[in-house]
Amino acid sequence: MTAEASGELAGRFRRGLWLSLLNTMISRLVTFALGVLLARLLTPDQFGAYATALVVQMFLLVLNDLGVGASLIRRVGAVERMLPTAWTMSVGGGAVCAVVAALGSGAFASALGSPQSAGVIQLMSLNILINGFASVPASLLKRELQQGKRLIADSIGLVVNVALTTSLALSGAGPWSLAIGHITAGTLVAVLLMAFTKCWPRFGFDRAFGREVASVGAAMAGSSVLLIALQSAPQAVTGRLLGATAIGYFFIANNVANWPIQIVSTTLERVALATFSRTRDSGGDLSETAAAMFGLVAGTVLIAGTSLAVLATPILGTVYGKTWLPAASMLAGLALANVARIIAELVFNLLVAANSMLISLLPQLAWLVVLVPASVVGARLWGFEGIGWAQAAVGFAWAIPMNLWCARRAGVRVGRVLRAMVTPAVIAVLLGVVLLALHAASSSRLLTLAIGAPITAAALAAGYWRMRATVAGGFGGGAATQVEANVGQA
Repeated sequence: MTAEASGELAGRFRRGLWLSLLNTMISRLVTFALGVLLARLLTPDQFGAYATALVVQMFLLVLNDLGVGASLIRRVGAVERMLPTAWTMSVGGGAVCAVVAALGSGAFASALGSPQSAGVIQLMSLNILINGFASVPASLLKRELQQGKRLIADSIGLVVNVALTTSLALSGAGPWSLAIGHITAGTLVAVLLMAFTKCWPRFGFDRAFGREVASVGAAMAGSSVLLIALQSAPQAVTGRLLGATAIGYFFIANNVANWPIQIVSTTLERVALATFSRTRDSGGDLSETAAAMFGLVAGTVLIAGTSLAVLATPILGTVYGKTWLPAASMLAGLALANVARIIAELVFNLLVAANSMLISLLPQLAWLVVLVPASVVGARLWGFEGIGWAQAAVGFAWAIPMNLWCARRAGVRVGRVLRAMVTPAVIAVLLGVVLLALHAASSSRLLTLAIGAPITAAALAAGYWRMRATVAGGFGGGAATQVEANVGQA
């Protein structure tokens, strides 16, 4: 990669990253405020019904575009001729998955331990079809790292979602308020994305493009289904073994634990595949780019997760109220387990860009096979706390090594990646020690949070400051061709 091309890609990555981060932060802050309000208006059972519907939707959303989005993002050269095929497969896949969700709502609800959520699942199935229309224009924006337009569309949708959900919840609509607000906002965002990209539905089918999408989609769908299953397994175990009310507590614990992972994952999802793909196309060094991303985002999740784990009780008691304190014992383990999730997502995007998608299925399948019995054992022996810490133990001891092994098989220099993560890991350990001392010394939850929050922010800032050189050097040239050669052997 030439110095000019490297500088251009680095600039586009940084702009896309920060605009995506801004978008995600606004969305999460508003959603957090809305969640606090609804937690005081809805019962744990009602939250559990919506959480169950959301899991079903997430599971089917990974299938509905049949790999169209990733195919558009990673494709070399122009994509104009591919668009009619992309629209047909994306919308068609969304329609099929929406019908499956609607017809199977009762079975899905019972399997997840929340039979009362069947109606909400049926309504939420509309959002799967809507996503089929949003996939193509959203992927075009991701391909070019144009996150400014996405920020505008998502912000408008967020305003509509909050206003509608809040008004319906206050009128007594229960979990239906969340579903209706989500669907209405999703429809508006889909229309705005089409307008911004000037890419409207245009159907057709070319077998060559169809095969290309299918080859990408098959591996991606398998991997994504496994990732969703990994996220859903703890909730399913909670519902089946501990009851419907426990799902409500799990939803709050998982929601808080996911604060950093949602911010990082959503930000990453909009730029990672495009950045890895453009590095590959330009002959850049995927190991250096991977080191920059792993160190930056995994370090962020590790530092933030450590803070959430130590301050679980003060956070839940202060923010959500005493009713939700039973969720604190699960929150600590879930917060740390998310480090494995972000590493798995990064490896997945890296392997897709490096043309080694099938190998990503192995660590995720092995992860799921170990995680389910570990969650059951944890629930039987230690209840809520056991489920949370089972996720952390399996994630660190099994999932992270397996995913890094896959990255190595794809030609990435894992040692380079691990070195980039040393500094954030040290900062996380030091932060944990400081916060444990603070927690032990203070008897006031509010005071603990008031002091702990700026300390955490300072640790995150220090981590990023130390990672600047790695990020700046992550777009150098040289090894992409060797990576792809190794991928072929893998």
